[in-house]
Amino acid sequence: DGTVKAQGEKVKNVLVDGKEFFGNDPKVATKNLPADAIDKVQVYDKQSDQSQLTGFDDGNSEKTINLKLKKDKKKGMFGKASSGAGTDNRYQGRFNVNSFKGARQMSVIGMANNCNAEGFSFMDILNFTGALSQMRGSNGDISLNISPDDPLAGLVGGNNSGINTTLGTGFNYNNIIGNKTDFRSNYFFSRYNPYRESRLQRQYVSPANLYLQNSSADNINLNHRLNINADIQLDSFNSIKINTAFSQQDTKNKGMSNYKTIAGKNSLLNDGNSDNLVDNSGYNFTAGILYRKKFHRRGRTFSANLQGNFNSSDGNGRLRSLTRFYDTAGGLLSNDSINQQSTSNAGLDGYTARMIYTEPIFKRSLLEFSIGRTYINNKAAKETFDYNNLNGKFDLPNAALTNDFVNTYNSNNAGIRLRKQTKKYNFAVGVSLQNATLEGSSTNSDHFAPIKKTFSNLLPNARFQYQFSRYKTITLNYTTNTNQPSITQLQPIPDNSDRLSIKVGNPNLSQEYNHNIRLNATFTNPFKNRNLFAFATFQLTQNKIVNSNNISSLGIDSVKLVNTNGVYNINSSISYSFPVRFLKATIEVSAVTNYNKGKQFLKDASNSISQLMVAPFIRIDMSPSEKLTIGLSAEISYYNTKYSLQPKANNNYFYQEYGTDIGWQLPKGFFFSTDLNYQITNQQAAGYNQHVPIWNMSISKQLLHFNRGELKLSVNDLLNKNTNINRTANLNYIEDRQVNSLRRYFILSFTYNLSKTGLDKSTEGGGRIIRR
Repeated sequence: DGTVKAQGEKVKNVLVDGKEFFGNDPKVATKNLPADAIDKVQVYDKQSDQSQLTGFDDGNSEKTINLKLKKDKKKGMFGKASSGAGTDNRYQGRFNVNSFKGARQMSVIGMANNCNAEGFSFMDILNFTGALSQMRGSNGDISLNISPDDPLAGLVGGNNSGINTTLGTGFNYNNIIGNKTDFRSNYFFSRYNPYRESRLQRQYVSPANLYLQNSSADNINLNHRLNINADIQLDSFNSIKINTAFSQQDTKNKGMSNYKTIAGKNSLLNDGNSDNLVDNSGYNFTAGILYRKKFHRRGRTFSANLQGNFNSSDGNGRLRSLTRFYDTAGGLLSNDSINQQSTSNAGLDGYTARMIYTEPIFKRSLLEFSIGRTYINNKAAKETFDYNNLNGKFDLPNAALTNDFVNTYNSNNAGIRLRKQTKKYNFAVGVSLQNATLEGSSTNSDHFAPIKKTFSNLLPNARFQYQFSRYKTITLNYTTNTNQPSITQLQPIPDNSDRLSIKVGNPNLSQEYNHNIRLNATFTNPFKNRNLFAFATFQLTQNKIVNSNNISSLGIDSVKLVNTNGVYNINSSISYSFPVRFLKATIEVSAVTNYNKGKQFLKDASNSISQLMVAPFIRIDMSPSEKLTIGLSAEISYYNTKYSLQPKANNNYFYQEYGTDIGWQLPKGFFFSTDLNYQITNQQAAGYNQHVPIWNMSISKQLLHFNRGELKLSVNDLLNKNTNINRTANLNYIEDRQVNSLRRYFILSFTYNLSKTGLDKSTEGGGRIIRR
C-alpha cells in the first residue's frame, strides 16, 4: 500500500539527494523512481528546524529516508514508461521522466489504471485536519481535532477493497537559485474513482439487536495541488523559510443502501432503503514564513514563525429514504419517508504566530523561552428543504435541519524549557501556560444558545535520551496537549444521512487534555547486521469526547457527544533481525501489542470496553544464489474485546496471514516472479469466516539494445479467491463487513527504460533487487 517503515517506525519523509520529491509523501518517491537510479539508502531522524538552528535536539525529529542518486543519474535524463492491457477491461500505464543536473531536479510522473494501483496520495481538503495540524507546535501547543469521534476499533483484513480507477500526473522542480535560495516546487492533478459494494452484519451490545446492510458507493474525486517553498540563507547568521500550498478539490459521492434491524431471534424491528448524493467543491490555502537568527555565541538563537490557513467548501446534497417500523407481532407501525435537498457552506481562516528565544547557560545547556498565539474562525451553514408534493419542488424549509454556525478559537501560550546536551545523554524539561477561549453562536436559537468558554492549562513536557554508543540509544518522551471540540461536534443540528443513527453535536463539550509518553530503544550492530528496535507509547485522555447512545424500541440510535474520563491506550512494538549465513538469509522476528481502554454511554449508563491485540510476525529472506530470492512470512493476530455492561458480548477472534514470494532470474533475459498470500479469518459471524489464498504470478523478458525494453505477462489472483473481510469491535457493537475486491485478471505490459543500465528485477511491490 506504499507504507514505508524503518527501524520499527513509519517513515514520514522520503527525500531524494536531501530534497523533497513531490512534497514529502513517501509513496511518490518509492513508487516512481527507478531502483537502478539509487546508489544508497540513508535512514535517519531528521531534526526539526528549531533543532537545526540551536544544535540541541528538541525531540521533534521525524523518521526520514534519503535516497542518494548514482553519479551518472545526476548528469542527464532517466526514467521509465510502461503500459498494459488485460482481461476484464483492465488497463494500466505509468511513466516517470527525471532530469537531474547538480542541484537542479526536474521530474514528471503520471499514471492511469483500474487495477487498484495508487502511487500518489490523495488529500481530502474538505476536512480541515491536515491544515490545522500545521498549527500544532511542540511545547504543549494546541491541537484541533476536526475528525469525528474516533471509536475504539480493531481492524482485520487488507486494504484492497473495491475497484479503484485512478488518473494522475505531476511535476516537480527543485533548484538552488543563486547561492542563497533553495527553491522547491511541485504540482499534482489526480482523478480518483473508488467503487464499493459491501455487506455488513452488526451485532449491538445493548440492546442486543442485529443490524444487516447491503450498500454501494460510487465516488469521484478531482484534486489539484500546488506547493512552492523557498529556503533563503541571507547570511551565515540569518535565514528565511517560506512555504505555500494550494489545493482545489471537487467531489461527487453517490451511495445507496438497504437495511434491516432484527431484535431477538427473528423479530423484525425495521427495514428500509436510502439513496444519498452529495456534491462538494472547495479549496485550501496555507502560507507560512519562518525567520531564524543565530548569534555569535553558540546556542543563542531567535526564531519567529507565522502560519496562515484559509479554506472554503460549498456543497449540495439530496437524500431520499424510506424506513418502515414494525411491532412485536410483525405488523406495520409507521413509515418514515425523507425526500429533501440541502445546500451547505463551510469555511475556516486562522493563523498561528510563535517566537522562540534560546540562551546558553552553564556548560552544554540552554534555556528556551517561547510565546505564541493562535486564532481560528470556523463557519458552517446548512439549509435544508423538503419536497413539496403540491408543486413538485423542494421549497419547504426544514428549520430543524437548517443552521448557520460560527465557532471562534483564541489561544495564547508562553513556555520555558531547560535543555542540556552531552556526548552520552541529553534531556529537556519545561512547561507551557495556555489560555484559550472558545466561542460559538448560531442563527438557530431554538437549538443552540451562544457559548463562551475559557480554558487555562499548564502543559508540562520532558525528554531524556541516553546513547550507550553510536548504535545503541534509548529515548523517553513526555508531552501534553489539548484537543478542542470541532465545529461538527459542537453544532446541535442532527445528521440524518443514516436514518437509523441520528447524530447531533453538543455545544457544552469541553476540550480534551492528553498525556503522551513514548519510549524508544535502538540497538544495532551494523558489522554483524543485527538489529533490535522497540518502542512503547501510552496516551491518557482527560475529558475524552465519546458517544452517548440511546437506542429506541424501534431500533433508532440517537447519538450525542459527551465528555468522560478513564480513556487510555497502550501500544508497543519490538523487532529483531539477524543473518543466518548458512542459509544465506536474514530473519526478522517482531511483535505488536495494543491495549485500548475506552468508554461509552448507553442510556446514560457507563459502558467500558477493553480491547487487546497481540500480533507476532516472522519473516525469512533468502538468497540461495545471485539469481534467486525467496521470502517466507507468517503473522497471527489475536483480538480480545470485553464490555462492562454486557459481558455476554465479550468476544475474541484470530486473523492469520502466511506468505511466500519468489524472484528468479532465468537464462536469456527471462525473469519469473510469484507470490502467494494465504489469509484466514475465524470466530467471526457466520458467512464471514474465510480461507483466502491470493496467488499472483508474472513472467517477463528483457528486449532491445542495452535491455531497455521488457515484455511482461502477469496474472492477479490466479485462483480467483480474493475477498475483503474485516471486523470492527466498537464501543457498542461488533461489526463484520465484506467489500467487493479486485479478482482474477491477466495483463500484458511493455516497459521502456530511458537509461542504458537495463531493468532491475524485483518482486511486485517487494522491492528486492536481484542485480547487485
